Amino acid sequence: MIENRISLTASILFLLLFPFGHLKAQPDLGECSQSVNDLASSQIPKAQKAWKRGDYQETQRYLEKAVDFDPQFADANYLLGELYLKKGQLSGTEACWEKVLKACPEYKADLYFYLGVLLVESGKEKRGIELLETYVKHPERDPALVFQAQEVLEEKQIILKLKSSAVPFNPRPVPGISTPDDEYLGCISPDMDLFFFTRKLKRRNKYDGPAGGTRLVEEFTISKRSNDRYPAGIPLRTPFNDKYNEGGPSITADNSELFFTICEPNDTGYLNCDLWYTRQLNGDWDPLKPLPEPINQPNSWESQPSISANGDLLFFASNRKGGLGGIDLYMCHRMADGSWGPPINLGKDVNTRGNEKTPFLHSDSRTLYFSSDGLPGVGGFDIFYTRLIDDRWQKPENIGYPINNEQDNLGLFVSLDGKTAYFSTKQLSSRKDYDIYYFELPEKVRPEKVTLLRGTLQDESGRAVTDAKLELKNLKTQEKIDIRVNELSGNYTAAVRSSKGENHMLTVKKKEIAFSARLIDEKSNSGLISGELEASALRSGREFKLNDIYFESNSSELNLGARNVLDEFASFLNENPSVRVEIQGHTDEVGSVEANRVLSSDRAKVVYNYLVQKGIHSSRLSHKGYGSAKPIANNNTEEGKAKNRRTVFVIKSN
Repeated sequence: MIENRISLTASILFLLLFPFGHLKAQPDLGECSQSVNDLASSQIPKAQKAWKRGDYQETQRYLEKAVDFDPQFADANYLLGELYLKKGQLSGTEACWEKVLKACPEYKADLYFYLGVLLVESGKEKRGIELLETYVKHPERDPALVFQAQEVLEEKQIILKLKSSAVPFNPRPVPGISTPDDEYLGCISPDMDLFFFTRKLKRRNKYDGPAGGTRLVEEFTISKRSNDRYPAGIPLRTPFNDKYNEGGPSITADNSELFFTICEPNDTGYLNCDLWYTRQLNGDWDPLKPLPEPINQPNSWESQPSISANGDLLFFASNRKGGLGGIDLYMCHRMADGSWGPPINLGKDVNTRGNEKTPFLHSDSRTLYFSSDGLPGVGGFDIFYTRLIDDRWQKPENIGYPINNEQDNLGLFVSLDGKTAYFSTKQLSSRKDYDIYYFELPEKVRPEKVTLLRGTLQDESGRAVTDAKLELKNLKTQEKIDIRVNELSGNYTAAVRSSKGENHMLTVKKKEIAFSARLIDEKSNSGLISGELEASALRSGREFKLNDIYFESNSSELNLGARNVLDEFASFLNENPSVRVEIQGHTDEVGSVEANRVLSSDRAKVVYNYLVQKGIHSSRLSHKGYGSAKPIANNNTEEGKAKNRRTVFVIKSN
């Protein structure tokens, strides 16, 4: 269904065409000191009488005669323009009122406003803006109309700016997925492995026999990436494509929890859309379940969910009562017990008096893309983005022209690296069928860099640990979120921003296990990386690596990342006051044996001193340097040398 933007100029135009008050009320004439042909002047009283009795055909005849006698007659052109406006003949109105202003610039101040609106809406934006700017400065301006004129000017100047600074845009259909059938309502998993979408195609009812006819069906479909390409995909198995029509999906980074929309007619026949979800365990999806109230409501429309990569935030669109417009965007926080908090309206910085829909939260959890017909844009629904800064969503910005054009633009979603955007449309297809397209996203509107850290929690014997907790902490803001660990496999996936100035720590939390953490700093590569973590029992004599305590060659200086790790290690020691450890330093083979022994001793002592400064009593700590005597990797490569320049701790007692 095509939904067109109700622009500000269009709404003003609506009031012009369908004014409040009596339809037969004739407009007041303006003032003009001009010499007029007597025959032309004599037609005005006749036209006014005909107008008053509602005989618009006769009115038009008199006014056209007046203009024939005197083409520049301001009163005749003004009334004739009003009559054309009443009939919806806008080009005639524009021509007549332009003549009025040319012959008599002081005729009526409001004429600058209404003619400006007409010209802007009809595409003559340069002249329309000129008239509106004149009206805003006019000594006889109406304050209420000035406010509207300023809004129109702001809207149109934004459009002109967008068109004058067009961004590169070369959309192409996604190979494999885009077929002669319709494909739409797509989403891609954060790890880019799974592509979900709806395909509409003809299917024969298997129960009707060989002579049975075909019917159009919508199939919820999945395509699994193979060799960096997506095949055509297959319909999702039970419980999907069974009782309901599912669509508009969104999935967590561990590919285990899927959110989507189901629309069903209720008892009154109203097609009510609600948010549903399911979880995947051992490759099978659980039965579909609706989200509870107050997220879903029986008398409102909830649709188009977007779940954060870590599963802690849920965004959706709803037309529920109490919003700011027709359809607004809402968000919910997942609570510590796994339940969802109440929906929160994103507020007037994002939502408008119009409609906002198709939200997509990128894996950075700070960049939200959505479509709006209430914000100034080029066409119907335009795509915008907003960023979360200091716990507030910023003023949305248009992603650019011609990505946004005169048509409706909906349903954008973006790859993990932020470089590629996807959307569905039929505008670009010669067959006029819906396909899913991709294009390079302009750098300005890309999300923050994200690292997807994926691994398995294991104990010292390589067995999966499923009952530990993973905590992801933003070291700048101290914000903490829990990362789910698969209760069967011990697998986990964490989406982490690696933006400038922000480091994160992923830490294993469980009683009676050794300290285990990974630092994700601003230097981390974006994309998917392995992040194995060990959850091994605290036992005397065991050696555990302090991940991410690295040193430059021939240096014992702690960098910021190392200090971050040691801060967490100090917290661990405070939480386990009976644990005593030895800090051990190791080097690569660059330099002499004795020099490396001294260097490793210095490094171990630096760590020791730092922990003491953090409040750990020296009686619980010791330190020793082993130089290059205990390598764990090949010293012939730079990567191997970096691994050998390590720091570990050994449990002395617990």
